[in-house]
Amino acid sequence: MSDDWGDASGIEGNYEDDEEESNEMNETAETNSLNGTNETRKTKTNIKEEWNGRTIYVPDEILDELEDTYLESQLKLRKAGQDEFKKNRHFYPLVVQFGLEALSDADDDEIQTRLAEISDE
Repeated sequence: MSDDWGDASGIEGNYEDDEEESNEMNETAETNSLNGTNETRKTKTNIKEEWNGRTIYVPDEILDELEDTYLESQLKLRKAGQDEFKKNRHFYPLVVQFGLEALSDADDDEIQTRLAEISDE
């Protein structure tokens, strides 16, 4: 059964949807300025080809928190009527964006505290 939410079987796994996700079609609505009509066209978006890939290494405790956060976010969005929420296409970019915002707002003490927590794990 596929409901476009992907498999919640873990952060490290969950690559079953990658091939499907990489080849999914996006609909783009355009307005033709000459006759004022709306047209929908489909374009292929292959995130593996168009985005930059990175491999990261994080402690298991952070992976567990990442998985929990993915599932919580997935549930929130499902309740709000969001049709799909995929790890590679949606969740990971959000994690990076929110993380960058928080890190850029953190002072040196906050950064050192987090680094110490990671070192202790």
